[in-house]
Amino acid sequence: MRVTMKDIAKSAGCSVTTVSLVLNNKARSIPEQTQKRVLEVVKELKYRPNQLAVGLIKKQTRTIGLVISDVSNSFFATLTKGVEDECRREGWNLILCNTNDYHKREMEYIRTLDDKGADGIILCFAKEDDPAQLRETLGLIGELGVPHIMVDRYVSDVEPYFVATDHEKGGYLAGKHLAGMGHKRIGCITGPDNLEDSRMRTEGFKRALRESGISFDGRDVYEGNYDMESGERGAEYLMKRGVTAIFAYNELTAYGVYRWAGKNGKTVPEDVSVVGYDDVGFSDIFNAPLTSVRQPVYEMGKEAVRQMIAGIKEKKPKKEKIQFEPELVIRKSVKDLNR
Repeated sequence: MRVTMKDIAKSAGCSVTTVSLVLNNKARSIPEQTQKRVLEVVKELKYRPNQLAVGLIKKQTRTIGLVISDVSNSFFATLTKGVEDECRREGWNLILCNTNDYHKREMEYIRTLDDKGADGIILCFAKEDDPAQLRETLGLIGELGVPHIMVDRYVSDVEPYFVATDHEKGGYLAGKHLAGMGHKRIGCITGPDNLEDSRMRTEGFKRALRESGISFDGRDVYEGNYDMESGERGAEYLMKRGVTAIFAYNELTAYGVYRWAGKNGKTVPEDVSVVGYDDVGFSDIFNAPLTSVRQPVYEMGKEAVRQMIAGIKEKKPKKEKIQFEPELVIRKSVKDLNR
C-alpha cells in the first residue's frame, strides 16, 4: 500500500496538516524538532507524493502527452528524444502514445490523455488522416479544452500554428541540387497527398525546376506512403519512365529506392541519382552515402515542449507558427551529368 501523509502523521505523532506544511516548505510556525521528526519518518517510510492527487489540488500534473504516428521510424524516434530530453530538463513527465498511423487510435489516445490529466498534447497526425479526420481530431481536442501543439504534420488552413520545417524550401533545395547537377528528367516519390508537408515539398521542388528552365511533368510523380515499400514501387515506376534522378520525400522512401536498385542490378548514382529527406537515420552507411535534406528534428521536439510549457504556465496557449530551416547535406548519391 502507498504510504500517505496520514501514515506519516501517525508515526510522527502530529497532525496531517503539520505534515503537509513541512512537506510544502510552509512550516515556519512549527517547532524545528517537529519538522525534523516528520522528515525522519518520511525517509523511514519511503514516502512519495501521489502526483495525481497533487495534480488535482494544483490543477496541474506537469505531464505532457506526445501523440506520434510511428515510433519505429527514425524520424519520430529522434523527435521523441527531443521531446523527452526537454521534458526531463524542465522537470515534467511525458506520456508517449504511438498511433501506428491509425486515426481511430489517435482519437482514443487523445481521450486517454485527457482522462489522465495531461496538461497539454503535442500532436503529429496519423498518415491515414484525410481532411475530414484531421478536423475531427482537432475538434475533439477543442471540445476537451486541452492545450495542444502540432508538430511536423499540420493543417494550416484550419489552424496555422505549428512547429515544423519549412518544407517548401526543403523541396526547393532538393530540386535545385538535382537540376544543378545536370539532371533534366527528375522523378519524385512523395508522401500521402492528404498531408500538407508532402504537398509543400512538391511546391518547392516545382519552383526549383521552373527557375532551372526544366518543365515539370506530373507523370514523373509517384505518390508514396513514406515507407520503403512505396520507395521500391516508385523506383520501378519512375525508372520505366526514363528518369535519371529521384527525389524521395523521406529517408525510408530513399532506402526503398536503394533496395530496388540492388534487387535489379542497378547502382546509385551510376544508374539513378537519389536525394532523400530528413537525414536522421543511416544515410551515410551506403556504398554511395545519401544526399539528403536535413530537418532539425531533435530541436523541433525540444521547441514544441518549450512552447507547450510556456503556454501552460501563462495559462494562454501559444499561437505561433515556428518553422525551422532545412539544410541540404551533400554526399555521393547524385551523379554529376555536367562533366
